[in-house]
Amino acid sequence: MRLAALLLLLPFFLQLLGFGNTPLGGGLCGELFLVQNPALALKTPGFWYGALFMGLLALQLGYGLSLLLLPLLEVPVGPAWLRLGRFLVGLLLALFLLSRTLGLPTPGPTGWVLEPASLDPLSLLLVGLSLAGGVLLRENRGHGTAS
Repeated sequence: MRLAALLLLLPFFLQLLGFGNTPLGGGLCGELFLVQNPALALKTPGFWYGALFMGLLALQLGYGLSLLLLPLLEVPVGPAWLRLGRFLVGLLLALFLLSRTLGLPTPGPTGWVLEPASLDPLSLLLVGLSLAGGVLLRENRGHGTAS
């Protein structure tokens, strides 16, 4: 469970690499701070994708921290909590695939726009780590706990 938690925490912190201009690219949220003029930022799909994925990464960070802290507080992590984590990772993966292939509807100067985002190595790494953490969030069937 700790490994799954660490894999779910890591993408949030690795995204910080995407805010600088690294050869790995901007990641999921890199375009969030690229536009210098705030009035123009709200008109680009990359800004809205960045805001969406920053929110999802923040939720994933909170979930990963809960996986580390709840056992320390002797709170049992039940199957519903594990399903919530898998749902969160599945949502991130689905929105990533949609935003990179078809595009998600975002507001633009002339109305709603469907524009696919660019694909870079850092975003693939972030989604891959999240997916690996989600795969490790499986229920331990057959390893019952003593009651």
